Amino acid sequence: MEQPQSNKKGIIIFGAIVVIFLVLSVLTYIITGDKGIEERFSNAVGLPSESESGDNGIFGFTLEGNHLSYVIILALILVVTALIYLKFREST
Repeated sequence: MEQPQSNKKGIIIFGAIVVIFLVLSVLTYIITGDKGIEERFSNAVGLPSESESGDNGIFGFTLEGNHLSYVIILALILVVTALIYLKFREST
C-alpha cells in the first residue's frame, strides 16, 4: 500500500520541477527580451543594427537553419524519453 504514496510524491516532485523551469524560462525571457544574441552584441559594441524584413514567427519565435533537423532532434528526444519512461516506470 505504500507504493501509491511514493508514486504521488514522484508526480508532485516532477510537477514542481516543471513549474520551476517554466517560471525560470519566463523570467529569462522578460530579462533578455525578444532580441537575439546578434542584436544584443551589435548594440553593446555600437555596430549598426541590420533591419530584418522577415516575419517574427509564432509569438516572436522563428527557427533558423534546417527545420528538418529540428524535427528529427525533437523526435529523437521524444522517443528516448518514452523509452526511458517505459523502462523505469513503476508497475501499478
